Amino acid sequence: MLLRSSIAFTLPVAFALVLSGCGGSSDPAGNGLSYRQQVAHARKEPLPDLRAKKLIRIAYGQAKAKDTLGAEETLRLAVEACGEIPDAAARAGAFSFAAEVLARIGNGSKARAAIADALAAAGAVEDTETKALTLARVGRAQGVMENLPAAVESLKRAEDLVAQLEDLVGRTLVLDTLAMSYQRIGREAESDRIITTALELAKTIEDDRQRCRAIAAVAARLSTMKKSQPAEQTFDLALQTARKIDNLPSRTYALADIAEKLSKSGDHARTHKLLDEAEKLALKIPQRDQQRLAVEKIRGLMRTLPRPPRKP
Repeated sequence: MLLRSSIAFTLPVAFALVLSGCGGSSDPAGNGLSYRQQVAHARKEPLPDLRAKKLIRIAYGQAKAKDTLGAEETLRLAVEACGEIPDAAARAGAFSFAAEVLARIGNGSKARAAIADALAAAGAVEDTETKALTLARVGRAQGVMENLPAAVESLKRAEDLVAQLEDLVGRTLVLDTLAMSYQRIGREAESDRIITTALELAKTIEDDRQRCRAIAAVAARLSTMKKSQPAEQTFDLALQTARKIDNLPSRTYALADIAEKLSKSGDHARTHKLLDEAEKLALKIPQRDQQRLAVEKIRGLMRTLPRPPRKP
């Protein structure tokens, strides 16, 4: 099923060049290590999915540094690692990532081979929600490769699967991922349609906790898509929903979850205020074990934030 031989590096001299010093220049992200040293460290990673991701990132750095031969050899190692990933969805995601980088460095034939492996892996995914998310990831990679018809076909296949999902939260999460993928391939109208559908669907979820989770996920996605005003409005809606949750621990965790998403969106000032609110709630939880866990989570999030500016 996996087409490793079709992606193998075909210039034998290149490997010797890499080992003898070609691609040896350092990358700031590598903590002063040369690319060759970074590759050597990455190859020691026992988990193939992490090994593949590390190697692909190194290869992208090499490509940006105009080290084409080094990038080619590193990607060959990365693709081998992709093929070793046992989980089909993770394997498809890794091959898609590799295909994007191969396309960016101008190696179209190997990028197409990696996408073929990604599609084969996606076909082996049994869970409907996971398959839809996987196809959304593959479609985005196809868009990077400028194969828009294939990208749209993959995204439409993913959208067709959404209708089969009974879990409304899962359906919302797939839709917001699809919206991002459509935006990445330049289909803004489709992206807007799908993210709107995701939000309207999230609003219909009966359980307050699940509705809050889904709305917050859409808000975070809108922020990632650089739609600041809709994102802010949707975060407000998520907060309104969270504050209506009757169960005190659930309300506390819902606020903390929204705060974490706000932090990732860059709104640190609002995050600080929301975590303060969540901490006050956490301290009111009567069950000591639950209170301790909630407070630890909130304070852990606080430690990851920049300090708020001092008031004049």
